[in-house]
Amino acid sequence: MTANEEPTAEGSSTQAPSFQVRIPIEWDPSDGAPIIYANQIMISHMGPEFFLTFGVVAPPPTSDTLPDSLRIHPQVRIAVSRDAMPAMVTAMQESLQRYRAALKERSQAGDGG
Repeated sequence: MTANEEPTAEGSSTQAPSFQVRIPIEWDPSDGAPIIYANQIMISHMGPEFFLTFGVVAPPPTSDTLPDSLRIHPQVRIAVSRDAMPAMVTAMQESLQRYRAALKERSQAGDGG
């Protein structure tokens, strides 16, 4: 059997395709996904996946008695493949840079008037 051949159920081999097909993917514009607020994130990894846990922590209701600790309430956990994680980190960094640039532009526009 050669490198491009794959075994079949009957034990014989078939030639694997030697070409690739690119099919573009697009986000569905209906945007029916719920928005979940989070002000905390915990990232862990196990095996081939990264696990992102987004949660919320609220300050104590009064400053009379401060607790020893505050509990983070998990809102959603997302598993991301190790192959997708670098692209996700890059996309988040680029988005943060665009946000900071827009913030700087607004700040400079406010100073000029």
